[in-house]
Amino acid sequence: MKVIVVYARIYGQAFTSALAAIGKNPWTLLLPMGLAVTWMVLGMVFGAALDPFSGGLLIGLARSAALSIYCFFLGGLVANQKVGLDQLRTGIGAYFWSWISIFFVLWIVDLVLGPLFKANPDLATPYSLVLLIALNTVPETIYLKGTRGGIETIQRSFGFLQEHWIEWFIPNGLVLGAAFALSLFGAVFLVFGAAGAVVSGLVVGVLLHVYAVFRGFLYEALDGSTHRQRMFRARNG
Repeated sequence: MKVIVVYARIYGQAFTSALAAIGKNPWTLLLPMGLAVTWMVLGMVFGAALDPFSGGLLIGLARSAALSIYCFFLGGLVANQKVGLDQLRTGIGAYFWSWISIFFVLWIVDLVLGPLFKANPDLATPYSLVLLIALNTVPETIYLKGTRGGIETIQRSFGFLQEHWIEWFIPNGLVLGAAFALSLFGAVFLVFGAAGAVVSGLVVGVLLHVYAVFRGFLYEALDGSTHRQRMFRARNG
């Protein structure tokens, strides 16, 4: 029972801290939707105007820029700073090469494993699941630890999960379950056509943003301490 109380406090503090940080910067609630729309528009433009290789390359660069921007503002929120759109140019380059490095490593892995997946297509889904688990804290590792190299980021992300996998995945699993339920509910909005799709996108974007900021605060709360140390502090605090 003591364990439940201790971690309920940790999760609750991370959640309230996330809400407080967003309360200082409410405009960021629209950031995921804005970046997603920009990414989709660029994808359509590049896909229609360029050949598959050039278009894919530019889309990859745009994806890295979008992730860099989002991580930059997430870092500001978790640091309890006031952030604004005037910092957008800084955000583009803040973690751009960190994400490029991650995607380069994954591209190499795909090249190596590509023949295996062609021969055994059923392995693609388990491989994606392994990546989702093993690289789960890559965004937080990038913007909270400032890692640059792809291998370094993956190693530090995996190291964090080795140490805190239970404490990290319990709330994340609950959120994924809620997200699945929300996706079923979101289908109701599609009945209303384009307007419903926009409303659905906004709702999902807002909730995902709160979740992303919560993850940042939770990462900070867990990093640098062990389960035993947390329980010791709870007994003596």
